[in-house]
Amino acid sequence: MDVIAQRNLAERNLRSVDLNLLVVFDALMAERNVTRAAERNGLSQPAVSKALNRLRFLFDDPLFVRRDRGMEPTARARELAGPIHGALADISRTLTLPAAFEPSTVKATIKIATIDLYHTKLLPSLVQHLRQHAPYVDLQVRANDCSHLHEQLAAGEIDIAFAPLGTKTAELCAEPLWNDRLVTLVGNNNPLREPLTIETYAAAAHLVDAGHVQVSPDGVGTSIVDAILTARGLRRRIALVLPNAAGIPFVVAATDLIATLPNRIVKGLLPMANVRILTPPLPDVQVSPHMFWHRRIHADPLQVWLRAAIRDIAAGM
Repeated sequence: MDVIAQRNLAERNLRSVDLNLLVVFDALMAERNVTRAAERNGLSQPAVSKALNRLRFLFDDPLFVRRDRGMEPTARARELAGPIHGALADISRTLTLPAAFEPSTVKATIKIATIDLYHTKLLPSLVQHLRQHAPYVDLQVRANDCSHLHEQLAAGEIDIAFAPLGTKTAELCAEPLWNDRLVTLVGNNNPLREPLTIETYAAAAHLVDAGHVQVSPDGVGTSIVDAILTARGLRRRIALVLPNAAGIPFVVAATDLIATLPNRIVKGLLPMANVRILTPPLPDVQVSPHMFWHRRIHADPLQVWLRAAIRDIAAGM
C-alpha cells in the first residue's frame, strides 16, 4: 500500500470515530466507575455503558473489567490512556481562547506521587504555596510506586512524581530538585565510631546480630549504597526494610542497626534523641531526588506554573 492510500485509510478510520467516545474513555480511565464517569460528563449511566460497548467494539478489547467495586483497565486500555488523554487535552487547548494564566482563579486537582523521604521538607512548603497563590487547586498525594512510574504518568493517573533518578524514557521529562550527600544514623550505644573503614561500615559493627535499615516502599531493599559496596566486593546485611523513614530514629536508637539516608532527610526526622550522625566511608556521591512528568503535559499552563513553584521551593531548601 502506497503512502497516499495509507493516509486515506487513516482518514476514513478517523472519521468513523466519535470523539465523544474518547471523552467517555478518558473519564472511565480516571474514575474506574461507570456512575462517576457518567456524572463527570453529565451523562446517564446507560449512555456511558452504551459508549463503553462501542469502545470495546472499536478497539476489539474489553478495555475495563469489573473488579470488586470498580473497573480495572486492561493492558490495551492502559496503552491507549496516555495518547487519548493527551489528544483530548490538545483539542481542549486549541478550542479555548488564549488568556493570561492566573493561578488564583484555577480550579483543579493535582496528583503527586512521592515517598515519605520528601514529605517533611518539600510538601509542607508546596501546600503553603498553593494555599497562598492557587487556593482552588487541590492536591492529592499518593505513595510512589517506582516500578509503575512511567505507566502512571502516561495514563494521567499522576501529574508529577518525586523519586530517585531511575530509567529515563523518551516520554518522561526529569530534572533534579537538589543535590545531597549521604549520612549514617547510629544509636548512642552503638560501638561504631569515626573514622569508619568501609569494611566496618558494611558489617555495621562487630556484633553478630548487627545490620542495616533500608527504606524501600516496594520492599526490594537495595540502593546506591549496595551498588558501591558490591563494586568493592562487599555486602551488607539489610536486617530491616521499612516502607518509609518515619520509624528509623526509633529503631536506630533502640538497637545496634544503622541507617544511611540523604542528609536533608535526616534533618527532617523527629525525634532524634539518642541518635548520632556519622559520615559513612563511601565515595562523595550526589544523591538527587528528581521531578518527573510526562511530555504530553509539558506545556500545560498549570503544570508549567506548578513545576516552576516546585523548583523555587527546592532551591530554597
